[in-house]
Amino acid sequence: MKLRYIYFYALLSSSLLGADDLSSKSLEELIGLEVEPKVEIGSRSGSRDFFNSMVPIDVITQKQIENSGLKKLVQIMSYFIPGFNSPQPAIKDGSDHVQAFTLRGLNPDQVLVLVNGKRLHASALIHVNDTVGRGTSGANLNTIPVISIQRIEVLRDGAAAQYGSDAIAGVINIVLKSGEHANSVSFKTGMNIRGDGKTYQADIFSSIPLDYDGYVNIALDVQKQNTTDRSGVDTRQQYSGGSEGTSHTTRLGQPQSATYLFSVNSLSVLKNDITIYTQALLNYQDSTNNAYFRRPLDDRNDLAVYPDGFEPNIQTKMLDYTMTLGATQNFKGNSSLDISQTLGGNDMHFYVHNSLNDSLSTASPHSFDSGGIRTTQAVTNLDYKTEIQDIQVAVGLEYKYENYAIYAGEKASYSGSTNAGAQGFPGFSPDNEVDVSRDNYSLYLDINYVITPRLLFNGAIRLEKYSDFSSAYNYKLAMSYKLSPKVLLRASGSTGFKAPSLGQSYYTSNSTTLVNGVLSSTGTFTPMHELSSAFGARALKPEKSKHFTTGLVYKPSRDFSISLDYFYTQIDDRIMLSTNIAKGSQTAAKQALFTKYNVAQMRYFTNAVNTITQGIDLRINYFYMFSNGGNLKVNASFSYAQTKVDSFNENAYILFTSLLEKNRIEDAQAKDNIKILCNYEHGPINIALNINRYGSYKDVFEDKVHRFNAQWSTDLDIAYNVTKKVILAMGGSNIFDSYPDKWGNTGSKVIGGIVPYSQYSPLGANGAYYYLRIAYEF
Repeated sequence: MKLRYIYFYALLSSSLLGADDLSSKSLEELIGLEVEPKVEIGSRSGSRDFFNSMVPIDVITQKQIENSGLKKLVQIMSYFIPGFNSPQPAIKDGSDHVQAFTLRGLNPDQVLVLVNGKRLHASALIHVNDTVGRGTSGANLNTIPVISIQRIEVLRDGAAAQYGSDAIAGVINIVLKSGEHANSVSFKTGMNIRGDGKTYQADIFSSIPLDYDGYVNIALDVQKQNTTDRSGVDTRQQYSGGSEGTSHTTRLGQPQSATYLFSVNSLSVLKNDITIYTQALLNYQDSTNNAYFRRPLDDRNDLAVYPDGFEPNIQTKMLDYTMTLGATQNFKGNSSLDISQTLGGNDMHFYVHNSLNDSLSTASPHSFDSGGIRTTQAVTNLDYKTEIQDIQVAVGLEYKYENYAIYAGEKASYSGSTNAGAQGFPGFSPDNEVDVSRDNYSLYLDINYVITPRLLFNGAIRLEKYSDFSSAYNYKLAMSYKLSPKVLLRASGSTGFKAPSLGQSYYTSNSTTLVNGVLSSTGTFTPMHELSSAFGARALKPEKSKHFTTGLVYKPSRDFSISLDYFYTQIDDRIMLSTNIAKGSQTAAKQALFTKYNVAQMRYFTNAVNTITQGIDLRINYFYMFSNGGNLKVNASFSYAQTKVDSFNENAYILFTSLLEKNRIEDAQAKDNIKILCNYEHGPINIALNINRYGSYKDVFEDKVHRFNAQWSTDLDIAYNVTKKVILAMGGSNIFDSYPDKWGNTGSKVIGGIVPYSQYSPLGANGAYYYLRIAYEF
């Protein structure tokens, strides 16, 4: 009976797609055919596949994830999605522990992340150092256990009118496994070719069936990671005797970490067409990385405490959670009502070890509790869907509550004559403490209209009202037209916005810096602080965007398809963190404010700049079945995105015409990305090969631009089914040990010396990594 259905589906697909008659194919070939995955994202009125979508979408299936051998979600996104960029910085405080990512060159907080269609909260961390995504806070994708994921849907289109704030660059929807998935357990271990960076990972997934196709799925994932070191030689003078070089220098690499991830996803089917669903994610991470090594002769060192210098270690303990409870009532006529409540939060607590508060000299502790940051988000959704002849209608209400808090560390971590505090990561002081909240109400309407079998139309409008700034509304129009059974034309236009996060509005801190050889404090102040206001700062307002996409899909057969899309995104009032403003070059009145708040430098968040991003996305999918029963899938893609500064806002003109900040917007990320994903399967053997190329990028040091060439890398995973339930595999990432360009001659013994690589390198600087893994289904 099952084979009869496969044969019928093949004939039906051939007729609908205008492809070759598949009735001539063998039974083995028909069994090898796969149904085109459908996604919910991009429309609230039913799922669509690749060929019928009015907007560009990508789908990463469970099988693709398993074949890649990867166990972290950020790695998977970088592996499969062109235009997705997530560098691996080092010595960047909290940014070492929460990996920032971008899509099409836009910031982490301009990409909305959903889990089973429900909004995922952002991390409490704001990236305030010189990294990609500086001044923003995005969702932490690595808090989701990969073994719990059924598929990943990526919408490459503006969607604020459909999903609300943050969906400027696109939307990522993580769909957790539903019922009928096999129980499994797996182990993975590996290390870098240099012998460091050892990793150990184990996960388990269990699915418990309930009545009427209900289920309870539970997943647990444990990961441990050791440090790497890719630093250069420290040639600076170390001791008063004049000797150069030292047996200890700054370690530059990935942090040491232990991560525990847990998830639950369940569905209960009740009488009267009511379903109850729940989902929960829990993540705890304990990770440690270092700050720069303080030499014995360093002005930040006290020889009476550390005669051979010291290297502060920054420990981050992070707790992240998400819980959703919801119910769906299905009615006659394809109508449904869904109500849900989601609660999520993130807490990051910082500690510093092997450090020193220089102002306390020998009385200083060596370990400090530096306090932390916390965010909470609660979202209530009410969604109704129905059909009126050829029109599908979705309407809904959403209430969102957000809270942001900073809590102080122990006194020794922040106190002192210079406000410098504990070196490596000064503690948050009582002056930094804040506990603020806001409410957001939104109403949306989404309509899909089948004008003719070939012509589809989608329209959406959304009204938002925030308690801390005025209301906003956004709209979206999209359409697709089947020029023939093989060719689809599509286009969309939309407006969008991103509300300033509470962190951007209220984050304050002090950091330790050397200013003219003197240990001093750099303060980050709120936009409405007295010192910020002296430089023209104002209360933050939302970023506003306009987005346009047009493209085509060509699918001459089931085995081959190609899509090409052009996109244009204009963003006004982008929120950025200013460059450091020094005390010495200011008027007497401003210098007095620096003295009043005991800082040598200051910075603040502001709506700084208007930008235009445009580019193209090309996707090619090919499937070939060999006569021996093996099959080959090839997914090739090319992404190009260029962001240009259109203008600087008047009150930020002096601050943001710096070469450093302009480069970070326009050239710090590779504009182009090529991916060639190949998967060959024959009997018990599966081979996955990924060839990846990121284009050139630029970095700035001492007002000089340095160009770094494109880099290629190759990933390989070879798996063998020992039995139907046991899989053994070996593989590697960047197997040919490719490294990014080095800085070259900068005239500095730190940048280009101790730090040989730019923090913007898309592929990082760890080199080749090899692993073994085993999986067992039960």
